[in-house]
Amino acid sequence: MKGMKNIIFLYAGFVLNHAFDILFSEKSAFERVLDWALNIEDSKGIFIACNPETELSVKKVLDRTSCDKAVIVSLPKWNTSTLLKEMAVRADSEHVDFVVYASADKPFLDLELTKEVIDCHTKYLAEYTFTDGYPSGFSPEVISSGTLNIMHSLSTGKSLAAGESCVSNDSLFNVLKGDINAFEIETVIAPKDYRMLRLDFSCSSKANAIACKKLYDAALEKGITFAAKPLSDVASESAEVQHTVPAFYNVQISENCSSEAIYNPYISFFAKKNGKKPLVNENASPNNMRLEQFRCIVNDISEFSETAIVDLSGFSDPLTHPDFADFVKAVLEKKGLSVLIETDGNLVTLVLAKKISEIAKEAGCRINDMPSVMWIVNVDAVSEQKYAEIHKREGLRSAQEAVKILENFFPGCVYPQMLRMNTNEDELESFYRFYHDKESPSHGNLIIQKYDHYCGLLSEEKPADLSPIKRCPCWHLKRDMFILPDGSVPLCREYILDNVTGNVFADGIENIWKKTVSLVNEHIQENYSEKCGACDEYYTFNF
Repeated sequence: MKGMKNIIFLYAGFVLNHAFDILFSEKSAFERVLDWALNIEDSKGIFIACNPETELSVKKVLDRTSCDKAVIVSLPKWNTSTLLKEMAVRADSEHVDFVVYASADKPFLDLELTKEVIDCHTKYLAEYTFTDGYPSGFSPEVISSGTLNIMHSLSTGKSLAAGESCVSNDSLFNVLKGDINAFEIETVIAPKDYRMLRLDFSCSSKANAIACKKLYDAALEKGITFAAKPLSDVASESAEVQHTVPAFYNVQISENCSSEAIYNPYISFFAKKNGKKPLVNENASPNNMRLEQFRCIVNDISEFSETAIVDLSGFSDPLTHPDFADFVKAVLEKKGLSVLIETDGNLVTLVLAKKISEIAKEAGCRINDMPSVMWIVNVDAVSEQKYAEIHKREGLRSAQEAVKILENFFPGCVYPQMLRMNTNEDELESFYRFYHDKESPSHGNLIIQKYDHYCGLLSEEKPADLSPIKRCPCWHLKRDMFILPDGSVPLCREYILDNVTGNVFADGIENIWKKTVSLVNEHIQENYSEKCGACDEYYTFNF
């Protein structure tokens, strides 16, 4: 409808961000967003949500560009509820029909796609309109002014958890989901579904900023327009855009396992090479990673990736390491890193859980919007008999007790896991029903893990084929790095101890990581090595 007025509301209340880095032909992502906002028709103003950390940077850009149409809205801290409240207040004060909302770190906001979203919103008298199918970062969300007040009420009531959460790409929709049938929602669908790329074209992290920069350079080189469809096509064909920095580091700090799980190929692989099994009772003097070595790795991870999840497990149980707590502390000293711990629970004690909890509290909140510490407990069964068959020893009660102990200290961050295979398929439903219950020891959290035959190294015990119809490039090659106790890095986890691409202590993480981009490109071209061709893990991902 002609004559309908709007305001643009830009969110710049982020903590860690590269929105003001000069990455795009002497412009920052924020400057490109401002250019986009200034060209939206029928707008009565631009409002920019800032915090004390970003306000000065925003003011500098506004002064440099002589932009007098923007108003800064500064608060010490933002969450989804305060964002909705401020948008509602500004929309009411300006007497506009709707708000065009976007994060201020998205350098590729498409003006033509924005017009399409606005036209759809006004044509169908929608309350909320968004795009679907494109990678994140190409279009805004449009919300009717009256709907903002309703959404704010939801964010303080029925959708309280969503309202109290940090502002993210999904914040507004997560509030709507609290009463989704009450709203008129319209969607502009992309001509092709790019969601499987799982790309976020914002400058919200180092990884995303690199992807944006690589995409910008590729677009200039190819001479294409900065529109959503051609940019998405370029991104889908570019290994450099998809392979930025690791988001997940699996660092095996201990050589030993506490059980001989039948789905773990490392034990037999290690025994063939070393003449003994890597078990606590058979490998009395393990060559574990030293703490000073690990600190070097953590420093390298923090510098290279900036934000990441560090799993201390690998193929072993990290709790077998005598200095385990110090390793957790070393990770949490870096504000951009979180810890993941996978264990069978046999060595979990009240004293240990309390100690790790105290370390996490002292370290404080993460700037990667993730919990400080997360736990996966390999329960794998409902009956003791089945557990013993899988782990070759008794221990189900210890695993179950570990879930209870850990949940008390790390609420919402403990996941009992069943690795699904033919051996325990008959207990899958019972496992799911028990742990999915909100009254269970994990309060509803659980993981059903897919079986991995390690490219044929183990027998095929997968009870169901979950692979996609069309193969996609491997997520693990694009996002993960696996590091063994001696610092060596196999090409991927599937090689166990073989096909080492380098050693982090001698070569550094960045140099090793660069070696895998060519393999990602081969996957994009649908060209797979014998090992990759036999792999069934390419469509799974960690974080």
